[in-house]
Amino acid sequence: MPIEFDHITAPSKNLEASIAFYKKIGMTLIEVEPKHHAHFENKEHHTIFTVYYNTKRPEKEVIIYFEVTHIEWLEVRFREPASPTGRSKNFVKTAITASWGGNELHLKDPDGNYVILYQKNQVENIPPWQTATHES
Repeated sequence: MPIEFDHITAPSKNLEASIAFYKKIGMTLIEVEPKHHAHFENKEHHTIFTVYYNTKRPEKEVIIYFEVTHIEWLEVRFREPASPTGRSKNFVKTAITASWGGNELHLKDPDGNYVILYQKNQVENIPPWQTATHES
């Protein structure tokens, strides 16, 4: 029997900046408790994503993958300069065609958590982390 989950969390020192970042990706904010957490909802997959207030960084890197449908539009959105230096603080790597055949856009949220947005180009494109569920 497969395990299903409905809640994912990531740490944040600055909830306001995190809320702005995740809304920019297209997430729907459903609840904010200042200095505690912010909940975002994905109704299609019945999942809640939460950024929770935490002043300490985790010992290991946090990497979060989100499947999206308009990766080119998101790339343009995050490439736009967000600082006086003319560089977006969140942009890490241009959208690339990954070895598995889809596209990936590498970002960092305001707290340094890696956020990798990916888009399947075709139905048969299967990201590496999903191959075990498709092999039978």
